[in-house]
Amino acid sequence: MSTRNSHLATLGLVRNPFPYTPDAGSYFLTAHLEEQFVELAHCIESRKGFCLLTAEVGMGKSTLVRRLMAELLGKNVVSALVFNTFLQGQELLAAILQDFGLQSAGTMSADIATLNQFLLDHHREGKTCLLIIDDAQNLSASSLELIRLLCNLETDQEKLLQILLAGQPELEEMLSQHSLRQLRSRVAKHSRLHGLNSTEIADYVKFRFDSAGNDGTLVLQADACQLLWKETQGVPRQIHVILDRCLYGLAAKNGNVIDLPLMRQAIEDSRVDLGPTTGVAAPVAAPVTTAPRGVPVAWIGSGLTLAGVVAAVVLFNGRSVAPVALAAVPAVTVAGPSVATAQPPQTLPAPATETVVASPADKGAVATPLAADRPASAGCDPKVAWPSGHQQVSQPLSELTQRLLGERLARLDDACTEVRQGQTWLTWGAVPNGYAMDQRLATAQIQIALSHYGSLLPQAVDGVWGAKSQRALQQFQTGVGLEPTGNVDALSGLILERFYVQER
Repeated sequence: MSTRNSHLATLGLVRNPFPYTPDAGSYFLTAHLEEQFVELAHCIESRKGFCLLTAEVGMGKSTLVRRLMAELLGKNVVSALVFNTFLQGQELLAAILQDFGLQSAGTMSADIATLNQFLLDHHREGKTCLLIIDDAQNLSASSLELIRLLCNLETDQEKLLQILLAGQPELEEMLSQHSLRQLRSRVAKHSRLHGLNSTEIADYVKFRFDSAGNDGTLVLQADACQLLWKETQGVPRQIHVILDRCLYGLAAKNGNVIDLPLMRQAIEDSRVDLGPTTGVAAPVAAPVTTAPRGVPVAWIGSGLTLAGVVAAVVLFNGRSVAPVALAAVPAVTVAGPSVATAQPPQTLPAPATETVVASPADKGAVATPLAADRPASAGCDPKVAWPSGHQQVSQPLSELTQRLLGERLARLDDACTEVRQGQTWLTWGAVPNGYAMDQRLATAQIQIALSHYGSLLPQAVDGVWGAKSQRALQQFQTGVGLEPTGNVDALSGLILERFYVQER
């Protein structure tokens, strides 16, 4: 180990667990990452043609790309990776040929003919050819048009060249242009990566420590982990920068626990100040707006007034009046045990007497009208009675949900768990009205909880339920073992309300 990394040996590590460069050899898969990885690999192997991968800076696009290439290497996939996207037009095509091991003839038509023959030869041998262009947000419109022409290289049955464009969100904006609609229409799969939530960060740090030789002595405390998430919003590159500083701090004091003071110091040390230097007057500070405890000032002015945010927090803390309180999801009448088809999130009254499914996403969940003094079931009795008019909702918990949240759900006073044929079921009482996702304040409640969970940025709390909020909910649902429908079902709402607002 080099002298500059001698502090790692002091900590019992054989290498830096938080390098500044992509580390595809020790790849940490969250449920979301694994899903995107598997789907991208499937699209490439089944020769669907054109895929898109987008994410913010530092989110791990390049690492995923390299991991994907390594995974496909032994599956008759021949890959070319182009990362110098400041090359445009003919130069870009020449770079593509070069990475496939071909010589450029210097003209567009000749090079496309050379590439086409190369692809046909490999297709006859049963091989799949993959072109990956990283940092594709730098491509010009004319270069993207070239990509479209390469998409047209095909047989009667399938595409000869599989193309994966990886880039920052600006790439999505470029492809949304009317002039590029033909290329956009060819996208078979679009994967978006997002930051880790606080639970995933804790697992990620342990994974990185273990992969670097830690014997279990190095520990990241929970409050320090929470602060790390707040600072980085789960962006892996920023996590690496800060934790690398933490390792220096641990080695300096011969410690093994990353606690809150060390995390604060590491965050402060890692910040880059690009403000004015000496001789330049400092800007006048803006008036300080005081936010309620637990509500970031960044939320104020993000579409909700301060009063609206305060009201949303009050609602989530159980001090709201009935018309705007969190309720169960829409109840849907069904015949027999079949699961209802998907319904949009909206406020719907539940039938008074029929057996109902708590949510289209809650497979196996059933709900029945419940009197205030009626027990949930023969083997499940809550500590407190549900208010009159609530309905009983019972749902089996997935293995992941049980592992992550089972003990906490079992401690709820107005819920109970029981084992039925080896499967843990949760039973609770819910208001028979659906979530009013068309109401700004009710929507803000869900968004606040999702931001506390870590799948939605605080500045996105605006009381409007759109695609960004739906993706954040899907990430949350995947992370806790629920079906990622993007609809606020009964169990999703219960977990968000009880664990990601009130306890904070």
